[in-house]
Amino acid sequence: MSEEYNSEVSTHYAAYRPPIHRQILAKVLPSDNVFPAGLDIGCGTGVSTQALSDYCQQVVGIDPSEAMLAQATPCASISYKLGDGESIPQHNDSIDIVTFAGSLYYAKSDLLVQELLRVCRQNALVVAYDFAVQLSGFMQQLGVNTSADSSQYNHAENFTGFSQLHEVKVHQGQLCLSVSSEQLAHVLFSSLRRYKALTEIFGVENTFTVVVNLLNQTSAEHKIMVDIYYSTYQICRV
Repeated sequence: MSEEYNSEVSTHYAAYRPPIHRQILAKVLPSDNVFPAGLDIGCGTGVSTQALSDYCQQVVGIDPSEAMLAQATPCASISYKLGDGESIPQHNDSIDIVTFAGSLYYAKSDLLVQELLRVCRQNALVVAYDFAVQLSGFMQQLGVNTSADSSQYNHAENFTGFSQLHEVKVHQGQLCLSVSSEQLAHVLFSSLRRYKALTEIFGVENTFTVVVNLLNQTSAEHKIMVDIYYSTYQICRV
């Protein structure tokens, strides 16, 4: 989540998210793993929290954006709270696994690590993961020239250098996904930068429908490549 969001963008963000979170966690966690308590920091609309819930009895997702949390789908095993990693609204020694899905770049700090040490049980697992969906080709197909992202955002952000977090694995790879034109359009509109570029070209009225129709002129199904990054750690108190 490398950009700010408005309500329109967060609506598209929530309407369709490709199952990348679940696919990454399936690579990270054994299918028979069941953690009593999970924590998802920077949970956004809860897509990553739902993916984590497949491996936990109970999960808490926290995020500093009320607009994003308002889009989260309710679930019996999940609770959502307004907050951030430097003041985690959880009790001491209460968490068995923590995930950061595209949020560590913003959350990483000495205070965050101290909070993780406070709320996590000894040997709790910490997973930082992110992904970059390759969409520039589709934007060009729609006639939108996208300049290279000049931000310093690091998809591979991890906890290297923090001795209290014992490194288990650091990995980079790639996925290939098949999506419909409508699903692809939701992904395109879920970025504020792309949303602005698309509405500048096609206007603000029925922009989503226009883009879906244009994508359908090429194909009803589309293949998109996704670069993935993940690193895992265990909490090791001295």
